[in-house]
Amino acid sequence: MKIIVAIDGSPCSTFVVQSLAHFAPPEECTLVHALALPDLSYPLITPDVREEAQREITARLRQEGEALLQDAETHLPSDFSHIQRIHQIGHPVDVILDTARSSQAHLILLGARGLGPVKELILGSISHRIVLHAPCPTMVVKAPIQHIKKILLPIEGEEDANTAIQFLGLRPFRQSVDIQVFSVWPQPQLPWPTTIGQTNVLEIQALEEAQTKLDHIAERLHKMNYSCQSQVGLGNPALAILEQAKSYQPDLIIMGTHSRGGLSRFLMGSVSHSLHHQTPCPVLLVR
Repeated sequence: MKIIVAIDGSPCSTFVVQSLAHFAPPEECTLVHALALPDLSYPLITPDVREEAQREITARLRQEGEALLQDAETHLPSDFSHIQRIHQIGHPVDVILDTARSSQAHLILLGARGLGPVKELILGSISHRIVLHAPCPTMVVKAPIQHIKKILLPIEGEEDANTAIQFLGLRPFRQSVDIQVFSVWPQPQLPWPTTIGQTNVLEIQALEEAQTKLDHIAERLHKMNYSCQSQVGLGNPALAILEQAKSYQPDLIIMGTHSRGGLSRFLMGSVSHSLHHQTPCPVLLVR
């Protein structure tokens, strides 16, 4: 597996580097740091002064960036042997995404927030854009990760399942994990009035259908030697997944980005947005 690690010197960036202890030694680990030059296009600054200032700022940024990358490398697991360091002057989003594409990365690891003024466990603008446009799975880290043993895997359909299983097939984690496959079946609705008994029958049928699909997904994971269980919820997808995350207390949530209907906004919509705000564990989006 090829991993891209975004480095910016923030506390979340430190948590990202520490989280690598829970991953199996990758085929390649690339540490990336990028900073955009400040805009010096002021009317009172002459071209000569502007060029000199840009040279000085560029030299300082490169020096600081190399120091951050070197420090991050010293904190990597000792069995990470294929390590690359990339420092570029440019917008972090562009540099990280270009690096991920050119290296054909399997995972981008990044912190929820950088060094901006807002210190909350929510996605910053750079993290948001990387997650939105990444060519590969992304994992957003908000706090120190003690271990990765329990994984919650919300699934809506076959496409979600296939992308998640494909990623898990890379054997990304250092230790064995327990996976709970979870699906939410929307409350059955009919265009005509129904009795309580009819509604109950519809709910039972819906849950049985969803459970059958989940059992098939769980069986595929069992064949890959993953410990796995499945559970079905009924109702609003966003609320049900949040409640399941709170009760199961996973170390990691893995979600797909190709969903329909109530889960179509997994990418950065109601479900993912709520999870980033209300769950302390990292979220890994597969695509």
